[in-house]
Amino acid sequence: MRKVRVLYNYILVRLNIREILPSYFIKRIKVKENNDKLVRIDQDKDIIFSDTLKKPIYLRKEVYKKLQIFTEELKKKNLKIKIYDAYRSFENQKKSWDRRYNEIKKEFPNLEEPEIERLTKLKVSKITNKNNVGGHQTGGAIDITLTDKFGKELDMGTKYSQHNNKTKTKSKLLTKEEKENRDYLLKSLEKLGFINYPNEWWHFCYGDKMWAAYKFKKTCFYGFIEPK
Repeated sequence: MRKVRVLYNYILVRLNIREILPSYFIKRIKVKENNDKLVRIDQDKDIIFSDTLKKPIYLRKEVYKKLQIFTEELKKKNLKIKIYDAYRSFENQKKSWDRRYNEIKKEFPNLEEPEIERLTKLKVSKITNKNNVGGHQTGGAIDITLTDKFGKELDMGTKYSQHNNKTKTKSKLLTKEEKENRDYLLKSLEKLGFINYPNEWWHFCYGDKMWAAYKFKKTCFYGFIEPK
């Protein structure tokens, strides 16, 4: 019965009736690594980086090239991109999971294990081994927003990593300004080959399993990678 429901939801996404793919279809994507290398991006003066990001900051070379194209376009509008998260190591991802898991467990001591995991997954992807990682461990995923030339963030409806009824990229509760800002970010990055995770307006990826799943491909070309 579960397989039928998963397949049904997949068909709804293909028909543009449902937005979110079942995780099964993301996890089953095969990786055919193309060995595009990780490159440091934190010395780029055209990009603003969140204070929470620790240097060095990495992305795959092709992903970075695409962002450079975008930054040149943004200069014409006196805008910049701000990156909240880029490449994240396996160890740091696991620490993020453990930290969030323990926060929820402390806040809701009576919750059972499955519910604690479900709430943790709302903010942090769970990884168990290096063959099954999230997009940030491939160097192909970014959490991103737009700012003016002085670094003031444009109004996107919510803050980064804030989960509420306006977090979904195409939330119906957005003001005209919020919608226009999101649409510009979305369409600009889609034009460069990225896909957006519909549950989080800030998360975009290229070349990883999520990208391949939402492009309805059987394989992706970015898997787990570590800086050399």
